[in-house]
Amino acid sequence: MTDADFRKAIRRLQWQHWLHYPVQGLLMGCVVLVAGSHTATGQTLEPRLATWPALLVLVALLPVAGLLLYSLYRRMRPNLRRLPEGNLRIYQGRLFLRNSLLALVPLPLLASYVVTHKPFDLLAAGGMLVALCWRLTPTATTYQRWLLS
Repeated sequence: MTDADFRKAIRRLQWQHWLHYPVQGLLMGCVVLVAGSHTATGQTLEPRLATWPALLVLVALLPVAGLLLYSLYRRMRPNLRRLPEGNLRIYQGRLFLRNSLLALVPLPLLASYVVTHKPFDLLAAGGMLVALCWRLTPTATTYQRWLLS
């Protein structure tokens, strides 16, 4: 793999990374809003109490999904004997799993928005996604560190 091919592959990984967070954020937002339209919300306490079982199921499934993604993430290791293209594919899959796992972090805020209807919850969830995306952008240096780990 030439240096130009390597730089092109890293730019493609960065582009996919920056696209992943908004797409997953919109998907989570749509799912939560659709699910929220089917939950019982209102000004009195009784409808809000009827919503708690659905929220508890969501809270219970979130760590399970996170553990599954994390276990797959940890199994994806580099191999210097593998072709460079193969290691890049493994790294791309690892980034996808990491981004999928970390993009679940604002899910409780989205669920809170369904119950409270406060716009701060949506803004905080969006801010968390932007911060994660900006902070974890893949670079050639991070790929090389992973490759040598």
